[in-house]
Amino acid sequence: MNTLKNKNILLCITGSIAAYKACELLRLLKKEGANIQVMMSESAEKFIGVATLAALSNNEVLTNLFPDKPKGGMDHVNLSFELDAIIVAPATANILCKAANGVADEIVSTTLSICDVPILFAPAMNFRMWNNEGTINAVEILKKRKHIIIDPEEGELASLHRGKGRLSELTIIMNGIKKLFDQHLILENKNILITAGPTQEPIDPVRFITNRSSGKMGYSIAKAAKEYGGQVTLVSGPVSLSDIAGINHIKITTASEMNKNISNELSLKSYDYIFMAAAVSDYAPIKYSNRKIKSEKKSQIITLNKNIDIMLETISKHNGTKIAFSLETENGEENAIKKMNEKKSNYIILNYANEDGAGFDCDTNHIYLYSQNGQKKEFKKNTKFKLAKQIIEYIVKDEQS
Repeated sequence: MNTLKNKNILLCITGSIAAYKACELLRLLKKEGANIQVMMSESAEKFIGVATLAALSNNEVLTNLFPDKPKGGMDHVNLSFELDAIIVAPATANILCKAANGVADEIVSTTLSICDVPILFAPAMNFRMWNNEGTINAVEILKKRKHIIIDPEEGELASLHRGKGRLSELTIIMNGIKKLFDQHLILENKNILITAGPTQEPIDPVRFITNRSSGKMGYSIAKAAKEYGGQVTLVSGPVSLSDIAGINHIKITTASEMNKNISNELSLKSYDYIFMAAAVSDYAPIKYSNRKIKSEKKSQIITLNKNIDIMLETISKHNGTKIAFSLETENGEENAIKKMNEKKSNYIILNYANEDGAGFDCDTNHIYLYSQNGQKKEFKKNTKFKLAKQIIEYIVKDEQS
């Protein structure tokens, strides 16, 4: 299996004499079918030309947090939602220490600080820098975060001294890059169905009933499931998030449309895991006005009808492992377990709308997972993408036990 084909990889080049070797590394990655975006620190530009890397990658090279001709948005922020992995090669002592300590003062270190994807560092520096206590501590911190470090090799350095500091052979670096992807394919050959975002129930041509769901949790699960080798279908309500490359996106607006598309998907194929992360509207207006409702009246009465319970009426009839979500403000555990049983899901994930850094409109979450066999697992506050990976790993392991 070609683990790098169609993977979106950011190649970060920092200011080492070994920067010229990044050209050959780039060529090898392209040969494997990867899509490469190159990013360079200011000091890297002293060793290798931007034009060369742009030609080899067939992409504009990112070199500045604040480009002279901004295209709208922030390039490094937009990248964080599209990448599958980051390679820092060569990695200087400077970037290792920045990454380990959360320093974000130029484009490479800032990008590393906001991306929740696997990262590989291939250091290259003077042997005294490699043996410096600060560098040693930084490497240990990065390893504890599960990043891959390809240790430099022993040999003659640019300073004409001998010692450990030479960039590792490219074949070794390439093997390390492949390990970023093939070590966690726990969903390989599995079909994954995920719902995300809110639904919108129209009142008239300009108004609708909805909720504050951003879709970030569902999209994070979709991205993590893809990274783990799954064949992912994402049914999403209206959100402002970018599509995730390599997955099947189905866009809907109303709860009825979501149910129709889910029913269709379940009739076409068997899904191994179904994550119902969408915040589906419980009610919809009985009567839709084709014209905008005027504001002359001091009050309006809008009669609502209960929407179909997609989890209970549609998804529960399917044989795959079903994961429901429950957002609560009080009596969370009691309500979540009741919901899990009523909707016949295998697991339910609980979080609280009134907790800081959790729930809607946040990049982080704090959740509890309950299962039909009585297990309870707390996942401490973390980014939604990292939590998504932890949820998938836990459920897959639990299913296999």
